Amino acid sequence: MNPFAVLWQYREAFVSGFIVTFELLVLSAVGGTVTAIVLEWVCERFEGSLRRVVDGAAFCTSAIPALVILFWFHYPAQAMLGIVVPAFWTALAALMLINIFSVYRIVADAVRDFPKQFLATGLVCGLNRKQIVRYIQAPLLVRAALPRWIDQQVVILQTSLFASLISVEETFRVAQRINSVVYQPVVIYTSMALIFLLTAGSAMYYAKSLRNKFHRDFSER
Repeated sequence: MNPFAVLWQYREAFVSGFIVTFELLVLSAVGGTVTAIVLEWVCERFEGSLRRVVDGAAFCTSAIPALVILFWFHYPAQAMLGIVVPAFWTALAALMLINIFSVYRIVADAVRDFPKQFLATGLVCGLNRKQIVRYIQAPLLVRAALPRWIDQQVVILQTSLFASLISVEETFRVAQRINSVVYQPVVIYTSMALIFLLTAGSAMYYAKSLRNKFHRDFSER
């Protein structure tokens, strides 16, 4: 039995597991991105200690392994609060927390590196602040941040495999269950690798293409 035969024979199980993985990815991407943008906007409006606090939280989140955050949410946090949360929502909360501060860092770097002369040019051309944001700043910020954002979502997709350790029925856990039945680990995990090569690999290639197409040195010479 080859990996493609396994994918076809157990297609329903793999599709079911990947749907859970995809749900974790999409929900954490949307929630994390929106929250990160709002966080950066608030920090821009109220500079000072707030920025330092958020930067400190982003540093701590990036320094702590994702697996530690996931297990802390699933066991100690729930024990302290005296609650029991389904494993899916625990994994989503952990992934979203990681995504929020990672995307915040991406957005903050793009805003910081944005060339101020573009804003001045917009004012000279008679554009008001809203028009400058809409027609100049926002498109350029999206173009600068998008490749890194895609790379970050690939990281979240790969990190979601840890959710299997708290019994979330995502792709890796489904592969483990199938392997327990047929016990062909090489074939089973090669099949799973093909799934991630197709999905994560495609996203990484797209991010690289965008980076090659849009990257420019905006610094003044």
